[in-house]
Amino acid sequence: MAALSQQKVNDVVKHYRPARQFPGSTRSDGDESRVTSLDFDDAGEFLVAASDDDTMQVYDIKEGKRTKVIPSKKYGIHLARFTHHPRNVLFASTKQEDSLRLLELHNESFVRYFTAHTAQVTCIALSPGGDQFLSCGNDDMVCLWDLNSRSPQGKLKLVTPYLAAYDPSANVMAIASQTTSSVLMYDVRNFDKAPFETFDMAQAEERYTPTTKGRLWTKLEFSNDGKSMLLGTDYHGHFVLDAFDGSVKSFLTGKTSGTGRAAPISTSGKPLGQGDACFTQDGRYVIGGAGDQSELLVWDTQSATGGRQEPTANLASRGIKSAVVQCNPRFNMLATADSKVCMWLPGDQIKNPEL
Repeated sequence: MAALSQQKVNDVVKHYRPARQFPGSTRSDGDESRVTSLDFDDAGEFLVAASDDDTMQVYDIKEGKRTKVIPSKKYGIHLARFTHHPRNVLFASTKQEDSLRLLELHNESFVRYFTAHTAQVTCIALSPGGDQFLSCGNDDMVCLWDLNSRSPQGKLKLVTPYLAAYDPSANVMAIASQTTSSVLMYDVRNFDKAPFETFDMAQAEERYTPTTKGRLWTKLEFSNDGKSMLLGTDYHGHFVLDAFDGSVKSFLTGKTSGTGRAAPISTSGKPLGQGDACFTQDGRYVIGGAGDQSELLVWDTQSATGGRQEPTANLASRGIKSAVVQCNPRFNMLATADSKVCMWLPGDQIKNPEL
């Protein structure tokens, strides 16, 4: 596809272009399948995508090709996440039961099952510091796990705790409760204690997202420098918060509609998703979809003024819709997906675009 670049993000972020797109598939009901989640491994060399046709696809980034399609017809698959162990992927079941499954990609065999949730898992967050991970569910449960044990190390019963994230130090975890308009901050070492801080989002929602208050939260993510948090929504835009006091640094505008996805849960039959925005690897920019428009939006968080913030760049996507967006943690490339997976590179790195 091209040699992967590690230039400063600031030098390339406004020049991303679609480089290669991969065909989707057709579900058993005849409809086109939808990609529901994307994730890169720690080294940025592989990408895993989960689709609602009950398959997992693995892509080699340096080669620019799809290397595996792994079916999970019996259990379904969503929120596929690389662990820190090479070639191991954790994912949530969507059929029969609501367990989590750890898959070894080389042998395509299951290493372990994790059973505690009694409803659809809505988020999986891997600790950046080791084998711990968090899962949230539509059963109002948050579970803290270790990859080496089938049983959770701890549980929290909260109101709609659908999204969670670790900070880069792995010492703090944030849990977003959309119906209470709050983000709860916990010390990982005192998981069973009350949150040490609660960020009340009610006034911010009343100001920026009044018609969807208490719903349509799709993404919770810390920036890699630990200073900011991204709280994505599916319609009006996205909140960038100060990770220490919860104040709104900016509200990212520019979206024209929702993604058509039911992140983090589906009650209307819409395809699932994981949100359509994320931080770049330097923590400075947020890249996200524009809704129905065929483009990606780029926001420079260093330009935040505490109010609404328009995009600093619009990236033409040649008609490719971006319902799921994920940035590579190591290289200057990103992936988007709707029915197809698309890899993006800075324009001067694209030698032979295949679209």
